[in-house]
Amino acid sequence: MNNLLQVKNLNIVFRSAHGEHRAVRDVSFHVGREKVAIVGESGSGKSQTCRALLQLTPKIGRVTADQMQFDDIDLLNSSEKQMRQIRGNRISMILQDPRFSLNPLMRIGDQVAEAFRLHRRVSKSEARARASAMLESVHIRDVGKVARLYPHEISGGMGQRVMIAMMLIPEPDLIIADEPTSALDVTVRQQVLSILNEQLERRQTGLLFISHDLNLVSRFCDRVLVMYAGRIVEEIRADRLEQAQHPYTQALLASQPRLHHPLDTLRVPTRDASWLNGPCFRDGVAL
Repeated sequence: MNNLLQVKNLNIVFRSAHGEHRAVRDVSFHVGREKVAIVGESGSGKSQTCRALLQLTPKIGRVTADQMQFDDIDLLNSSEKQMRQIRGNRISMILQDPRFSLNPLMRIGDQVAEAFRLHRRVSKSEARARASAMLESVHIRDVGKVARLYPHEISGGMGQRVMIAMMLIPEPDLIIADEPTSALDVTVRQQVLSILNEQLERRQTGLLFISHDLNLVSRFCDRVLVMYAGRIVEEIRADRLEQAQHPYTQALLASQPRLHHPLDTLRVPTRDASWLNGPCFRDGVAL
């Protein structure tokens, strides 16, 4: 499999009045035209890792890496002008809640069309036609009516479908999805994931999927990267997640609610200082 993205020894350090904080520590991974999940607790470095790929780290942060390569592009040393050609066009990002991602002052159809015109030299009429086709492809019925609505007039599930349409309309090679279904109920979540998977397979697009939900990623993704305190402590095939070897991954799995094994109190993962510098695991083998 040819890698779309190759990251080696990524580090992100934030400066504050109290000193420096290493948010991401020596992170290395690759992504091809597949679905790769990054899981871990809040603050483990998942979102910061992905934002660094698009040079969206806040100015108080310092990003270093031995390699941060996307296709033939050096993401670490690209200029802002070059990154504007990459963001949205080659790498798109689906955020957590469409209520805060969509422009409340623009109609849905105009927003999707704008996402296309930003990266393609086409007329307004052609962009509107392409936007309508894209909205229809994510299973939105009565596209003409929905295109005229404002974001506050649609449901959360439909809003997330609109976000998927906006991010996919320029036909990027890689999608970064940051908790894209956490604000949705279970039924709508499955519908949205099914639509996203259909679009990824149709376009052969890679996916970097940030999530807290181990049950979800084990069914939806191909590989799983587990982050703890800024490190990737385990990399494993999603269908083998239950066979994880790192004690942190095992603790996360044990803390998941199980329908057929009811508990009065869920387990809280215990932590060990040795995990910060201890071995990580790849497909069950300690490295």
